[in-house]
Amino acid sequence: MTDEIIMGYCMKEKTQKPMKDAKQVTLKNGKMALQGVCSSCGTKMTKFISAKKAAPAVDAAPAPAPTPTSTDPSAPSEP
Repeated sequence: MTDEIIMGYCMKEKTQKPMKDAKQVTLKNGKMALQGVCSSCGTKMTKFISAKKAAPAVDAAPAPAPTPTSTDPSAPSEP
C-alpha cells in the first residue's frame, strides 16, 4: 500500500508484527483484507479491514484507455 507500518498477527510467532508488502484485496466472500508477509519470519499474514476504512485500490493498475474504432468501412485496416 504505502510506506505506513501495518501491524498484523503472525500465527507462527503468536505476536503482533509489522506486515511487509501489504496489498489490499477483496476475498471471495466480498470482505476487504490486507495481505502481506511477516517482516521477521516470512509467514503469510492476512488482516481483515472494514469496507469503510478501505482505501481505493492504489495497487491496481489503471484501466487502459479505450482504443478509438473507426466506423468508416473505406478506411484501411491495420495489418
